[in-house]
Amino acid sequence: MKPGLVILFGAGATRGALLNRAVPPPVDRDFFDIASQLRGRGTGRLASRVMREVFDLYRHVSGVGLEEYFRDIEARAEIGEFAKPSNQPKNWAKRQADLVELVRRVMVLTTGELGDQESAIHRRILGRLRPGDAVITFNYDMMVEEAIPNEGPRWNPSDGYGLQAGGVSLTWATRWQERHGNIASGSSQFRILKLHGSINWTLYATNEVRLKPRPYVVRARKGVAVSDKCAVLPPGWHKRINVNPYRKLWRKARLALEHCRDLAIIGYSLPDTDPLARALLAEVCRSRAARGQFLRRLHLADPDDHTKERFCELFAPALGAKGHVYRYDGIGELGEKWRGVQR
Repeated sequence: MKPGLVILFGAGATRGALLNRAVPPPVDRDFFDIASQLRGRGTGRLASRVMREVFDLYRHVSGVGLEEYFRDIEARAEIGEFAKPSNQPKNWAKRQADLVELVRRVMVLTTGELGDQESAIHRRILGRLRPGDAVITFNYDMMVEEAIPNEGPRWNPSDGYGLQAGGVSLTWATRWQERHGNIASGSSQFRILKLHGSINWTLYATNEVRLKPRPYVVRARKGVAVSDKCAVLPPGWHKRINVNPYRKLWRKARLALEHCRDLAIIGYSLPDTDPLARALLAEVCRSRAARGQFLRRLHLADPDDHTKERFCELFAPALGAKGHVYRYDGIGELGEKWRGVQR
């Protein structure tokens, strides 16, 4: 079944939905500012260590983007593999590991255990989904699956991510199914494609997804943060989307984007630091224009007008002469405009 609607979420969607939190979820440009405010179970000590490493590299911290820093240390680690220094080598791999764990903790501590009010905007938007539709997200958090309304098409964690997942009998998955009993039985009727992974995934040796039993837990031992693995693609330049499960997910995302009638892009800024995502969208536009299979409606929700204009330019070939563009100041306005409106 071809999707009628695809909803694409970026970090700005999570941020916009949870702005009222004391410490809101970060976006790329303020990740380190947000991380420095978090405490508990070794998180503060871990954040302080990462901040020192950021300062050591740039001589300042504020204004340094998460993706910029990760790309730098990833590239330096790669160089160190074949062009080793004569003395005092930096342990770039340790810095990468520290940063990945800090990213996980920041996502858990700023988005975990959502209440009904905090999920309301996402729930309203997801209420537009129909069987065959798809959600695509570049976010690691679990805002989407936690906000799925109990009235609507079926979705369950075993196959709803666009693949067969293990761990469905463990704590998080069973509790999710208990809370969503009306829609959790039977095969999923829409998919949530998490192209950069998720804080509630780990991988088997066969690169298959296993759902974590307690994805919102952060631990410490004697005040020192204990790392807890999750399956995410770090924000560097070397994202391994050519191996499963990401290979499958990116393929399904491309097909969904090429065949949907309507597309909503919410809180995604089309960053220069993610050339793979930019290439995916550009290829989708090229393919749709070549086949004459044009989008009917493009919804753009972002507070930055420049971002919306960039998407208008990118998708112009895919809209053809009759496609319509709808602009919103952010996820909140989109949620209000979609309230009670039937597709």
